[in-house]
Amino acid sequence: MSSNIYFLNSSKYRFKADTIWIDWSKNNRGTYEKKQIAFLCLCKKDDQTEIVHPLTDFIFNKWKFSSYNTQRKQVLNLSSFLNYLLENKNRLKINSIRDLKIVHGEMYLNTLTEKGDKRETVKDKERTLTQFYSYLSKKVLLPNVDPFVFESYTNTDGKEILISPFKEVIFPSQAPKDIEHTFPIEHLPLLFEVACIVAKPIVLGLYLQIFGGIRVGEVVNIKRRSIAHSINGQSVVINLKENMLRTDLKDTNGSNYVKKNRKQHIFILENWFHQLYNDHLKLYKCIDGTDALLVNREGKALSAKSYRQYFDKMKKYFIYCLKNSNNLNDKLLAHHLNMSKWSTHIGRGIFSNMLAEYAKNPYEIAVPRGDSSLLSSLRYLKGTTRFRVKLEERLNHMHGSYIPRLIEDK
Repeated sequence: MSSNIYFLNSSKYRFKADTIWIDWSKNNRGTYEKKQIAFLCLCKKDDQTEIVHPLTDFIFNKWKFSSYNTQRKQVLNLSSFLNYLLENKNRLKINSIRDLKIVHGEMYLNTLTEKGDKRETVKDKERTLTQFYSYLSKKVLLPNVDPFVFESYTNTDGKEILISPFKEVIFPSQAPKDIEHTFPIEHLPLLFEVACIVAKPIVLGLYLQIFGGIRVGEVVNIKRRSIAHSINGQSVVINLKENMLRTDLKDTNGSNYVKKNRKQHIFILENWFHQLYNDHLKLYKCIDGTDALLVNREGKALSAKSYRQYFDKMKKYFIYCLKNSNNLNDKLLAHHLNMSKWSTHIGRGIFSNMLAEYAKNPYEIAVPRGDSSLLSSLRYLKGTTRFRVKLEERLNHMHGSYIPRLIEDK
């Protein structure tokens, strides 16, 4: 592996993350499943010529079997550091990877703090940098770094964790989170009415997020045949897994993915689901052969990016309706939501908040959310009916005390 970066002119070249779809593994039908791979490349600024850089081996060495999200994050972190080296190689007196010292990593991380990056961002890049230095040391490419500086410990899961060798780093203070994760469920009818008017293609997805706790990347991975109904119609189970419905998209920004393959139960309330589900199937047909539940105007599987665009449009109009209401509480909520950060993940937050209101213990929150721990099908099914009845009671009261004024205003 060539480690020399001296010949690179920082004004002409830049490291960046790129992606490609490859045939990964054969399925039962004898065809290959697609997998999206992130890699490090060097880009020439004038004509955008790109070449795969040998340091991509570092990514594959550590995260070959990891998700695309994880791979891409590591490549972005690495490219950020390498670009810092290129832009400051004269000041740092570094001509090749072999010239790297611990202090160079510390200077880079402190630069991130100085420019105002969040603490979580700097810590995340520190973890990537720790792995990168360790990788180079094992390849005998760091003559200026003592190999004994890399220490590790084994966590409770038996996984080896590297300890950062960068001791002279000032991290940003822990900033308070200003992201909104929920709002009063009394306003859900208005939210759905707004969605039906300005974001019709994602109304069913919105229901699945709010009453099933499904993430946006999981919603756009749902196939129509993966939805199973019970005999009495009071239970719906969705088989969530990565279906890779949009392999034509080169870079999905890591957003078209299922965080955890699972069977996800959906609450059926006030017959909302069946009405929305049947209307959706009549209005939107999948014509690209993927059997996607959510599709765009061309009949192709909807991407997470397009889903968010619809959501943002609905969000703006929802706040507008609240702001122009004659109800003071609506106006206050409009102001709060306008000042807060919130997006598609608020659906999972509302779902979790409703569970917490009626749960007797953490198990009854973690299981319906599809969390990795505390999975128990029996406990889940036992709790689902109780939750559904109580939530129906709450929503019945909601309809009696809060009537959306959107239709009247129209």
